[in-house]
Amino acid sequence: MKRLAFVLVTALALVAAACGGDSDSGGAADSGLEELNVAYFQEWPTPNQIGQEDGSFGDAVGVPINWIPFNSGGEMAEAMEAGEIDISYSQGLTPFANFVNQGADLKMVGIAVSYAEADNCVARGDLGVTRDNAAESLKGATVMTPIGNVTHFKMLSMMEFLGVNLDDLNIVPAEGGATTAAAFESGEIDVGCAFGGSIVTMLDAGGSLIMTGAEHESDIGIFTYDIVSIPTSFGEEYPEVVTAFLKATDDFNNTWAADPETNNPIIAQAAGMEDVGNFLGGDLWFDFPSVDEQLGADWMGGNVSDSMKAQLDTFVRLGEIESSLDDFSPFVDTSYLEAIDG
Repeated sequence: MKRLAFVLVTALALVAAACGGDSDSGGAADSGLEELNVAYFQEWPTPNQIGQEDGSFGDAVGVPINWIPFNSGGEMAEAMEAGEIDISYSQGLTPFANFVNQGADLKMVGIAVSYAEADNCVARGDLGVTRDNAAESLKGATVMTPIGNVTHFKMLSMMEFLGVNLDDLNIVPAEGGATTAAAFESGEIDVGCAFGGSIVTMLDAGGSLIMTGAEHESDIGIFTYDIVSIPTSFGEEYPEVVTAFLKATDDFNNTWAADPETNNPIIAQAAGMEDVGNFLGGDLWFDFPSVDEQLGADWMGGNVSDSMKAQLDTFVRLGEIESSLDDFSPFVDTSYLEAIDG
C-alpha cells in the first residue's frame, strides 16, 4: 500500500472553547506518543469533527491528531495492519469482521455511529423497481457496490429477500461513493449502492430507493452501524490514548447534541460538505450511542459479535467467502470504554 500522506493538525484551540468544559486527557498526554493517526470518511459528518480542523479534539485526547481520509473500511483495515493507522473511526462492522476472519490482529473498541437510511441502494427511477417486481425489473441490471463492507452485505441480503437471482445481476466493484454516484448520473449503472452524500446525489439524479433503511431493519433484521477499531498492539502499548479518544468522542457527541444548530456548519466544513443534510439534521439519519449504551447487551455486550457471525455466515452461504469463525467475541474489547469512568 502506498505510503499515506499525513496532514498534521497543529492549531492549539482550547478544549473548553469547543467542548464547553475541561477534558482530562490524563495519561494520554504523558503516553510518549507524539502523534495519533486516525482514519475517517469524508462526507460523513460526525461530532468529533467539531474539533478536527482547529485541533481541539487532539487537545482533548492529549495527542496531536492526523486525520486521514479513506474510501472504505477495508482500506482502513489494511492501513491498521500496515502500522499506518492507530485508530479507525466509523469503520464498517462488515469489513472489520472480514479482516479478523482472515486473521487480522484488530480489536473493536467502540460504536461510532448507528444509521439505517445513510447506507443504501438506489435504482434508476425509470426502472420502476418495487418490492413486488424487483425479481423481474432487476434482471440483467448493472449494480455498482463496494465489496466486503456493510453496503455489500445489505445489497446481497436485500436482493435475496426480494427474490432477485444474484446470477441475473452484473455486480461491479466500486472504488468509492463518488465514483458510484458519477456512474449513476451518467447512466453507466442501473443501481448504485453507497453510503453518505452519494446516496443524496443519486436520489437527486432521479433515483429511488429499492427498500428504505427502516425496512431493512424491520423486515430483514439488518441494523447498520460503524465502529471504532484499533490494531491490538496499539491498544496494548497505549491503552490510555485509546480511552482518551473514546472519552473525547463521547464529549463531542454531547457537545453537538446540546447545540446542533451552531455546530453543524463546523462539522460540514470539516466533512467537505455544503451542509450536513439529513445526517445531522432533518430526519436525523445518525445516532451516537452513549458509553453506557455501547457497553450494554444491545451493542458490545453481545449483539455486535453475534451480528458479525451472522454477516459472515451469510457471505459463506452465498459463496462470497469460504469460511467463517465460530466466535467473534474475542475481537470485541470493552476495557477501554470501561476505563472512562474507572
